[in-house]
Amino acid sequence: MILENADGDQIDMSATALRYMMSNVTGLDPPAASVSTSTYATRNGCLLNRAFLEKRNIVISFEMRGIGIEARRHALYQVVKTAQPIRVYYRTSAIDAYADGIVETCEINRFQSGVSGQISILCPDVYFYSCKETVAVFGSTLSGFKFPFAIEEKPGVPLGTYRTEDTVEIINEGDEVGLTIDLEAHDGVVYMPTIYNADTGAYLRITGEIQPEDKITISTKRGSRTVTLTRNGVTTVIMNRWVSGNTWFTLPPGASHFYLTAVSGLKYLTATFHHTDAYLGV
Repeated sequence: MILENADGDQIDMSATALRYMMSNVTGLDPPAASVSTSTYATRNGCLLNRAFLEKRNIVISFEMRGIGIEARRHALYQVVKTAQPIRVYYRTSAIDAYADGIVETCEINRFQSGVSGQISILCPDVYFYSCKETVAVFGSTLSGFKFPFAIEEKPGVPLGTYRTEDTVEIINEGDEVGLTIDLEAHDGVVYMPTIYNADTGAYLRITGEIQPEDKITISTKRGSRTVTLTRNGVTTVIMNRWVSGNTWFTLPPGASHFYLTAVSGLKYLTATFHHTDAYLGV
């Protein structure tokens, strides 16, 4: 387990017993739900009003042994600062993930036999996220390689291949999560592109044109859902081009399939799907 502050400084809490040896960590399991209910006046049971996950609380208990404890204590304070952002990296044989939070407390018992301490971190976003982003590209052609290059063999190397599949497949190995989609036009104008979920029939359509070198970015992540247009280096919000009936796509666990259409210019359109696996428990 590694802690990293906003400046990129890190402390490895699981390095050796002569530095910071973790004795216990809580808050890695799915956080407890907050459940609101109302009682019935005339019968048994209750009415469920709502249930939600409020926050994650990661508590790291550790010990410091050996020489140089004073220097290591101050080194810890330089990274783990109360009321400041912190990123918690957690790795096992099966998962490599991180969670972002705020340091609530960093307390060290320096006047007892055997120096020990405890760090409490509150994470407003309850998910751990994979350190590896998954990217899937869908378009009329797939690139073969990048310049510069040299070709010596005959008859040569293809510059690209035409896509023959009708859909792009995205694998989500975590819990249900939103994604980011980039729509770009190359060598021509695309009019009214639409992305369909081939599994559910839901769609996401953007009105108007995408001009060459434009990039429309759609974020479907809860809490940051938006649609922006980047043109000539300037990014603007274009929710006015959002069509009634659109669906904010999410990726359930497993495979999801998407395909593209457009009123015109589909051959110039490229869609790039970005997502990061999210985990309620690690």
